[in-house]
Amino acid sequence: MKSLRLLMPVLSVAVLTLAAALPWGLAAEDRFVLPLLPVIAIYQWTLDPDAWLPEWAIFIAGLTLDVLTQGPLGYWALVYLFTYIVALFASRVPAEAAARRMALLASAIVAVTGFSWALASFYFLQLLDWQPYARSTLITILAAFVLVPLLSVFRFRSRPARGIRLTRGGG
Repeated sequence: MKSLRLLMPVLSVAVLTLAAALPWGLAAEDRFVLPLLPVIAIYQWTLDPDAWLPEWAIFIAGLTLDVLTQGPLGYWALVYLFTYIVALFASRVPAEAAARRMALLASAIVAVTGFSWALASFYFLQLLDWQPYARSTLITILAAFVLVPLLSVFRFRSRPARGIRLTRGGG
């Protein structure tokens, strides 16, 4: 069970990456939502100091998505590594309240989507239509409200919680 908990960050990113590559029958303008789902997992696991999600696993997930979707090789690998960098910067921002953590995640999704739009525009040497990216950003933020609690079920702490210690006398 402990090894499964150790591999859960890598497994969750791998499962979401494979799910993003499957043909779900979405409209062409909504197909950008699925590759953004691993962004949520990468962000969440990077913020967890007890989780094991190495950079090479993130790179392999993006490269796998590139190969399975027959996209430009390295595109999603670069986007997912950018997500990792954004999450590293977000980990330095104090966010104790759940609303602040979700706002940080939403801003990270916006930043990652903006980066992916700029990267795709650079790849095609023209400014692409931003509306499918904006719609995908909104849908991904809404999906985060479902995916974040689901991922938090598999979170673990390396240090046990400290219990109350009652002592008698002290004089």
